[in-house]
Amino acid sequence: MKKQLSILENKMGVKFKDNAFLRNALVHRSYLNEHKDFSYDQNERLEFLGDAVLELVVTDYLYKNYSEAEGVLTNWRSSLVNGERLASISESLDVYDFMYLSKGESRDSNKKARQYILANAFEALVGAIYLDQGYESAAKFINEHLTVHLEKIIKDKVLWNAVEELEK
Repeated sequence: MKKQLSILENKMGVKFKDNAFLRNALVHRSYLNEHKDFSYDQNERLEFLGDAVLELVVTDYLYKNYSEAEGVLTNWRSSLVNGERLASISESLDVYDFMYLSKGESRDSNKKARQYILANAFEALVGAIYLDQGYESAAKFINEHLTVHLEKIIKDKVLWNAVEELEK
């Protein structure tokens, strides 16, 4: 099944040199259970890489633009990169429509499971951009879609509490 990835590229504001990176970022492991001969691997390795790139880009942005103490910056970073926010950004880009999911996963109406998949997909997309175009392009994507939310987080004091999240 081929997907019109140029639509997603337009929404993301990123034109991939090698679409294999983008396609790979959209493969959920459940899809491979039903399509053993699919030519792409699941996106978890890209997610792993993207998570590290995301943390570095956001940390770099905070360090260069704010003089607050480490604890404040850490809280702001956590507020930016939490799963709900990443899922929300993926949702706004309609990433779910482009993902390769098993039939069961694509029909699952469990909002929490869907958010988890979307948050992971955002990280995989960051990893794909990084591999395809390097740090600067990945940072541009992250800053255009994620760090733009920081001012509202600060203004509204909507700070992510990792301890509360673990207790849920």
